[in-house]
Amino acid sequence: MSDPKLKALGQVPLFEHCSRKELEFIATRGDEVAVPAGQTLTREGRPGDTFYVLLDGEAEVKISGRRRRVLKAGDFLGEISMVDRGLATATVTTLSDARMFVMSHAQFRDAIKGSDGLMLKVLKAMGERLRADATARR
Repeated sequence: MSDPKLKALGQVPLFEHCSRKELEFIATRGDEVAVPAGQTLTREGRPGDTFYVLLDGEAEVKISGRRRRVLKAGDFLGEISMVDRGLATATVTTLSDARMFVMSHAQFRDAIKGSDGLMLKVLKAMGERLRADATARR
């Protein structure tokens, strides 16, 4: 496993407390890809089938057409659809060229099954996002 890939994953808050062995396991479950600026990653209300971790670059999150946040290196998205298999809760578009670590639903499921700690972190982050978005809609 490439050390740069492990280093990048280890700097993501979601994975920062994982051991090297856990990081190697996670790294084998996903792919590192280059994404150009202006690429739509998810569309609100459409099925979501990919989990993304932003390694470099920025992406804009819009809900109901309104900007909610800008994601930067270390942020992730798509976890809600990965957990509940539901529709995307936001539209996310890259603002700059980006480097991302991506997992399909099957890859994500395998990684979560392999680490209870990771599963709890994902669920906690998902709850925080849902609460923040609900508050913002009021």
